[in-house]
Amino acid sequence: MSDLIVTPRGGGDEVGRSCYHLQAGDYDYFIDCGLKQSETPEYPLFEDVSQGQIDAVFITHAHIDHIGGLPVAEHHGLLDDDASIFMTRPTNALASILLHDSLQIHKQETAELNQPQQFTATDIEQVLSRIMTIGYNRNQHLNITYECGDAAHLLGSAWIAIEYNDRCIVFSGDLGGRSAHLGDIDDPPEADELFLESTYGETLQHRSFTDARTELYQQAKQAIASGIPVLIPTFAVGRAQEILQIFRERETDLRNAVDGEPSIIYDGMITDSMSVYEVFCQDAFMSESMLNYRINSGDVEPFTPECARTPDTMDEREQLLTGDEASIVIAPSGMLTGGWSPYYLRDLTRHYENARVLFIGYQAQGTPGRRLIEASGDIADVYVTALPASEDYDPVTGEFAFQDQEIHVPTEWIHEIGGMSAHAGANDLLSFARQVNPQGISLIHGPPNAAAHLQEYLSDNTTASTIQVAQHLEPIPIETERGNGDEQPALDSAPTSASTSNPDITDSDIEEVRQRQERLEAELETLRDKIEYLIEKG
Repeated sequence: MSDLIVTPRGGGDEVGRSCYHLQAGDYDYFIDCGLKQSETPEYPLFEDVSQGQIDAVFITHAHIDHIGGLPVAEHHGLLDDDASIFMTRPTNALASILLHDSLQIHKQETAELNQPQQFTATDIEQVLSRIMTIGYNRNQHLNITYECGDAAHLLGSAWIAIEYNDRCIVFSGDLGGRSAHLGDIDDPPEADELFLESTYGETLQHRSFTDARTELYQQAKQAIASGIPVLIPTFAVGRAQEILQIFRERETDLRNAVDGEPSIIYDGMITDSMSVYEVFCQDAFMSESMLNYRINSGDVEPFTPECARTPDTMDEREQLLTGDEASIVIAPSGMLTGGWSPYYLRDLTRHYENARVLFIGYQAQGTPGRRLIEASGDIADVYVTALPASEDYDPVTGEFAFQDQEIHVPTEWIHEIGGMSAHAGANDLLSFARQVNPQGISLIHGPPNAAAHLQEYLSDNTTASTIQVAQHLEPIPIETERGNGDEQPALDSAPTSASTSNPDITDSDIEEVRQRQERLEAELETLRDKIEYLIEKG
């Protein structure tokens, strides 16, 4: 029996609930721990994990399908008392926002189903207290060596390489390289096994990201110039900032296209996450072009157009889409499974004869977004949940009730814009796999058709001896050991300081970076306090 084993507990032949159980000798680790967003949320398969068994967790990025299972694992006592949860600083800041939001959705879902909660606010606070921040570098913990590099999928996202007893495993997380404000994917080390995402494994190459951004802008501009409102359902973290950046860059042209001041509305968790993005616009987690814009322009809100605003109360929301004004509304969730996008979609169907709904991201099976895209006929009938009922809104506490409601949406309103995905296509996944140069590749985080297509594509274009689609609870032993010399994984090289590897970097440069990091940590702590205060306030 191998002393290095990976068991998928989620993410096998599906998109969502990424969770990989790594057993390295006497220690157990989780790589990601998410939930699957569907009609009934699904969490990782924990049934044979003992209490206190997990010694540490490594998180690739903050999206809820990679972190949403953490409070459930905490609730069931699966983490050792001293277990740390490792993630980058931006992921830490975003995780606090996303996990608290996830709890509110979870409360509503369990109440509707008359089921007990799987986790509580106490579990989330315990999860947050375990977090240890790491950078894009190499380090050791317990009996393993780990290395992180930029995955270019989301602010702070990372691929993770783990070395144990002369063997190396790379977990890709979600790979991107498709953003106007993030950098490129960092080169990974060579490894014995690669766990590779396959979300878009049957798409060889996405269309040009520039073309996709242009189409999104043109569709929205043409609509509001004609008096037609636009709804863009989107992920609150990452895609929302990408969309707002598009309108910020073209705001002058947008003003010229409409009669008067254009109206851009963004709502919900986008507002909270924007603060994190603004903090890290001073940091190397952003692309060089974004850093340069931030410095040269002095714009402290580099993602937000001047004409954009966010409503503060239900009364304000009720005045936004009354039939009198054509606004561009950007709201979570991207699949219409919660957040404010279902609310705005309902108002569009109530008050407008014509509207435009632009879907820009992946729509999971069983979600309202998927049903709208696949609908036939003139009208699509969809049920949405987490929809605030204004008649039950309490203006004093800011609390409101939720309800299920059927919405009748004209199918001519629905438009899907390809090429806006933050996930790499098959060609870029192949490039990453070739850099890792593994003996074995296990495909994860992808629908069956996409995973099967990528499996065949990689078989024809890599030298890996084994390429498989990982299945839930089927252990994958890592037996292969590489030889000495040039074949050794890059992680075997001795760590070097920045000043040693690059003589142009001085000690004063290093000290300046350290001071900058301390300032950013202080800003993040202030931001977290603000988020917790707002959540407690209601």
